[in-house]
Amino acid sequence: MSCSVVIPCWNGAELTRACVHSLLQQTTPPDEILLVDNASRDATPQLGAMHPSVRVLRQPHNRGFAGGVNAGVQAATGAWLLILNNDTRAAPNLLHELRTVHAMDAAIGAVAPVSNEVMGQGRLELGDRGRDEATRAAIAASLQHEPSLQDVTTLSGLCLLLRRTTIDEVGLFDERFGAGNFEDNDFCLRLRLRGFRLVLARRAFLHHEGHATFRAMGLPIERELEARRAAFAAKWRGQAAGRATLAALDGNVMAAAAAANEALAQWPHWPDAHWYLAQAAARRGDPERAIACFHSLLRQCPQHTDGLIGLALALLAADREASAPLDALARQPLSALQRRHLCEQLGKEDYRRGRIESARDHFAVALQLGTDPNGELHNWLGLCQLAGGAIAEARASFAAAAAAGHALANTNLGICLHRDGALPAARRHFARACELAPDDPVARANYARSLAPT
Repeated sequence: MSCSVVIPCWNGAELTRACVHSLLQQTTPPDEILLVDNASRDATPQLGAMHPSVRVLRQPHNRGFAGGVNAGVQAATGAWLLILNNDTRAAPNLLHELRTVHAMDAAIGAVAPVSNEVMGQGRLELGDRGRDEATRAAIAASLQHEPSLQDVTTLSGLCLLLRRTTIDEVGLFDERFGAGNFEDNDFCLRLRLRGFRLVLARRAFLHHEGHATFRAMGLPIERELEARRAAFAAKWRGQAAGRATLAALDGNVMAAAAAANEALAQWPHWPDAHWYLAQAAARRGDPERAIACFHSLLRQCPQHTDGLIGLALALLAADREASAPLDALARQPLSALQRRHLCEQLGKEDYRRGRIESARDHFAVALQLGTDPNGELHNWLGLCQLAGGAIAEARASFAAAAAAGHALANTNLGICLHRDGALPAARRHFARACELAPDDPVARANYARSLAPT
């Protein structure tokens, strides 16, 4: 089926030229490339001369990103639509990979590539290495060992492949979001409420310059983000699904779940409702409920990495077999943050089950994958080392955790020091534990014993 590329642009003619050139070099080139010129003052109108498939749609004023997308969609002739930022350059197989993934399941609503500059799980730490054509091709070749797709909850509007029938069902982009930002959150939420999958094509690469239009317009990015988020909240806070989404953006798991439960009456096919409910059940210590909700999510979005992690951990917490989701995770791309979270939780489960060596190894790997700002991981590692008889190593781990302000680590370090006869140092750490956790009876008891005459 035919494919139309829609590229809203305002000035930045050379960036747009490079973008179009990369599209013309595709292994399966698009049928048409529509440059929606939002009243540019540079050479953008002349870019239609680059190739017969390129058309410039001149707008009388700047309609912003969403308005530009809508003008292009309405003028496009393709059954497939690729929405694309103009400050991007595509790897030669981008369109082929996106279309291959999209065709895998009729329930897929939108597909996006991975990129060097994008929010979410599609980000690759590549810097500006993808600017030249040869490097983009090399990056794309290196991605061929990746899983073909990954389910996510939302996608960036940087690059989206859609069926025209999908836009016909959910509607055009909302133009209230001005120059850009949060129109993609809004569009993706509308897709999700109708039960569509949103997926990353892990073998498709797109280089992105990042906020080039905002910089050219002199717009303060942080202020613009705040304003667009406020517009998103104003639109959605009156609906339960919107309240759940806003609560999730704020990290309020319990509020997100409460609103999601209400939203299911109106949107029974919304997969993210089950995601929010599963997270809340796990937080409450109800693994059986969490398992049921994770299964509901994964029936619709089987390659949802965070859902697979959650299911595996909930099964372990319920003392049930977790090999299936763990095996699935071995075939999924995990970010360093996801791997760290998984290792931390597996370490806690191993410790609970008395598998001390395995727990120690998991905590050690988690520490290698990131910093330990509150000292919790060092404290867990110290407990494993202590249980294994590695006293000096345990003392060092507790000291690192105590330095980060971990109350229990101060207690644990104090106990180690007390055993070694270093009573003044032990007393200082018991006192610090009482300061950090004044309601902890163990901390108070240890401090009181340290004050007793020997």
